[in-house]
Parts: sequence; structure tokens; C-alpha cells
Amino acid sequence: MVIDKKTQVLIVGAGPTGLAAANLLGLANVNTVVLEKNQGTSDIPKGIYIDDEFFRTLDMVGLADEVSEHCVSAAGVSYFSRLGFCVARVKGLITPNGYGNRSAIWQPELEKIMLRGVKRFASASVYFEQTLIGFDQDGSTVVAEVIDVHGVRQKIRADFVLGCDGGKSAVRKELGIEMDGRSYEQPWVVVDLLHDSDHSPFSKYFVNPSRPTDSIPAPFHGRRFEFMLLPGEDPDEMLEDRSLRRLFAPFRDFDQVEICRRAVYTFHSLFVKKMQVDRVFLLGDAAHLMPPFGASGMNSGHRDASNLCWKLVAVLRGLASLRLLSSYELERRKHTEATIDISVLLGRIVNSRSAVLTFFRDLVFWFLSRVPPFAGYINEMRYIPRAVIREGFVLRDEARPTETWVGRMLPQPEVSTANGTTTLLDVQLGKGFALLAINCPTFDFKAELCHRLWQALSVQGIHVVSADMQPPLFDSYLVPLDNRFDEIMRLHHGEVILLRPDRYIVGAVRPAELETLALNVERLLGV
Repeated sequence: MVIDKKTQVLIVGAGPTGLAAANLLGLANVNTVVLEKNQGTSDIPKGIYIDDEFFRTLDMVGLADEVSEHCVSAAGVSYFSRLGFCVARVKGLITPNGYGNRSAIWQPELEKIMLRGVKRFASASVYFEQTLIGFDQDGSTVVAEVIDVHGVRQKIRADFVLGCDGGKSAVRKELGIEMDGRSYEQPWVVVDLLHDSDHSPFSKYFVNPSRPTDSIPAPFHGRRFEFMLLPGEDPDEMLEDRSLRRLFAPFRDFDQVEICRRAVYTFHSLFVKKMQVDRVFLLGDAAHLMPPFGASGMNSGHRDASNLCWKLVAVLRGLASLRLLSSYELERRKHTEATIDISVLLGRIVNSRSAVLTFFRDLVFWFLSRVPPFAGYINEMRYIPRAVIREGFVLRDEARPTETWVGRMLPQPEVSTANGTTTLLDVQLGKGFALLAINCPTFDFKAELCHRLWQALSVQGIHVVSADMQPPLFDSYLVPLDNRFDEIMRLHHGEVILLRPDRYIVGAVRPAELETLALNVERLLGV
């Protein structure tokens, strides 16, 4: 097998994070090589949830429809006390991003779909059974050495390397970067079932202190069970049929279940000290590991890819300096740390083995889940932190007297176009930067988009107007059809907002201040 000796981006690891990055780079026609040491994509259903932001990116690269055929969308959660009654229920819901707050997927199928997605792009190639030996950086390029299963060694020169190769990352080890945090000695038995009798779209957490147990929906009537192991139980013995029969006894007739996987997991909360060394970056599990209780591990890897890839594209096209890439860690670290912290906290709350503490926990959550405004906080999973970018590629005006959406992901409503067509907003936004004029009917985009920066960035100009507003005089327009955009319309009425390719808002100004916005964006780009 001959691998390109030179590529723009080398991705090590063909899991969900690496394949997400490869699809985003392929969409931008970036020359990309993906290496994976295994024979193919994973056949093990490890991660089981993708969130609304992940789905939004899948839609951007043209894969959302196919993935939706293989998932349980907007899956909710029910928590049951040791007495069997429902303590709290988290409903599945469509978020302001236009997709389910979390959808249960079958990871092997997700990876196959994402791999087929990469293969659509002539600029991207994926090679299996290729192991990274090491690499060197000389300031302007990275030279990686790889070996295949036949012992043939080759070198690949890349402008940038993305380490997406999991918790035992060879890229991280080659960089000599350590991870801070802790591993938990508490093991869990994880069993995946096919054709299960429970077809409900809800995860069920049996928060019994005698043995916390989870039951999670999977596509095509599958189900995952997770059993906490108790002190003195041998993990290997607990995977045997006689032990599983005992574990399943309160829930299923073991002789009737169809097991496709059984494994023991020990969870970690770890984060690398650095996510970037010059032209090499760490993403996903190579950069951070977290307990599964917030269902955020695979989704955090996606956010890494979504955040970094558009910046790589800008640098490779000469639209930004290398300085832009330092914003990757600056923007991702705080949110990832917050996500790890909430995952740890949820694990401690849900999986307590103290009978006294669990009694009061159940009582408090039963009460709070039924009393506004606490009910919305719990039932809509508002405790899961949303990313807000305060430092990096963002122009926040801290002196602004009113609230702002700057630094947050733009919501995605259904919109009506000027000709009456109804679509989701992203269909109209395109794949790159965009300027959105919010209720600015006299503003002329045609003149403004002639600016050299907006031309260089291929910025798309879009009017968004309320249904009761006068249509723009010069340009076509969009009208939001649901309340997902209400806060944007209220807070940024009469303003133009600049949107990044990853759908985060860079800044918001009055139309007369667009020249100043352009100058500040040029500063951030380093051009």
C-alpha cells in the first residue's frame, strides 16, 4: 500500500473524533490522511449517545439523515428508587439546535457511516493497519513514521497532525504529555443486548444503593445494561454466565437475552496538561477522559474536532496565521473541565451506596423535579454545561449594558425564505463564515460584502427578520418560524452578528460599526 508522502493534515485514529475531523476537512477540500492501527472501524458499541451539537455537525457534512436511521432520537432518562418508584424523569427534547438533546446510537454503525462520509472526498484517504512509530517537528512540517502489518515502514510529511487515537494515545506518548486527574477503582460490568424486550426510548437508572444499575436504549431494539460491581466481586468472574444470570435476575430472564458484548470498565477523569505542541494537536480521548454519567465523552471529542478544523482550514488557505491555532486549547479547556466535573458529580449523586444518603437524595429530587423552576433545570438537563467562549476567536464587549449571545452557539430554528420555502437555518447558512443582519431592513449586504476581508473569507450575508417586520429593501431574507430564535431577535435587534463556521458567534455590532468589526477580526486572524 502506498501512502501519500505529503499531506496537509495527518489524523491518527479512525474513531468518531478522527472521522469527524476527516469529514470536516474533506468538506473543505483539505488534503487529509487518516491512519488507524486496527483492521477497520470499531465493532464494539462503546459510546452510546450523541448530542444535538454532534448531530448538527453531521448535518453540515451531509450524514445526519443516514445516522438518524440508526439511532433513538431525543432519548429521555428515568431514575427509579430502590422502592421502584420514579424519582425524576428527564424528558427527551428537541433543543434550540434543532436536534434531540441526546440520541442513542450504535457506535459501530455510526463509524461506518462516518467512514463512508470521508470516502466521498477526493482529498481524504483512510488507511487501516497502520501504526504510528514516531514523528519529528522541524517548525514548518511534521514528519511521521508509520509501519504496517507487514513490517513496511513509511514516512509521511504533514503540515499538521491530529492525535485522535484514544485513551492510550501514541501521539500523546510521543509528545511526552501527561494527564492530570484520577482513575476510579470502581468497576462496572457492561452488557449489550440485541432484540431486547424493552423498546422504550428512555434510559432507566435504578439508583438502588444495593447495586446501582443502568438500562440504556440502543437502536433496533437493543439495550445496554451497566451493573456496578460490589467490593470483593472479581471482575472476570462477574462476566461469566452464572454471575450475569444473578445480575439480570431483577430485570430479565437471562436465558432469553441475546448478548452481543460483555466487558468490565473502570472510569477515569483525566485531562492532558497541553492539547497542542506546535503543529501537533490532541483531540477526544487522547486529550481527556471522563466518566460516562454525563454522556459527554464522544461528544466532547466532536467539539474538539469542530473547534479546530475550521481554524486549520483558515491557516492552510493563508487566511490566518498560526497564532489562530492557539485558540483551540484556550476555547476548549474550560468547557471540557466543566464537563468532566459534572460527569464526576453526577456519578457520585446517582451511584451512591449509602442507604441514608440515597433516601434523602430521592426525596429531594422527587420534590425538585415537580416544582418550577427546578423542574425545568432537571427535566431538560440544564445541568449539563453548554460551551460559552469568553477567550479566543471571539469579540466580547464586557462593557455592553445588555446581555449578548456572543461566544455562544447560534440556535437553529426553522425558517421561511423569501420565496416561502421552509428549511432549518443551517441549510441557508452554508459551510463557512456568515453575517446575519437581525431586523435591519434598510441595510444593504451587497455593498458591505465587497469588503476585502468578507470576500477573502467567502462570508455569506443573510437577513433575518421578524414576521411583523418590514422585509429588507435590497436582499432576500429569512423569517424564524419557532421560538428558538426569540432571544437572539430580542437581544440583537438592529445588529449584525458574525458567525464562525462552527456556528459560534464571533461578535455583534450595529451596521455602521462593521468596518471596526472587520478590523478586529483581522487582528484575531493575525493577518
